[in-house]
Amino acid sequence: MLLPISATLKGILWTILFGMAKTCQYAGLTILGVEGYNRVKNWIKRKKQP
Repeated sequence: MLLPISATLKGILWTILFGMAKTCQYAGLTILGVEGYNRVKNWIKRKKQP
């Protein structure tokens, strides 16, 4: 991180932003559900096959 701020503040910002990203990821999985996750996974597999 090339921000002109202290290392402590950089660590705090990184923790907050990483936490927000993980929260959004898990919320998305919660909304999607297990069945939706499996559908997306199978769709990606089909796209990769020639």
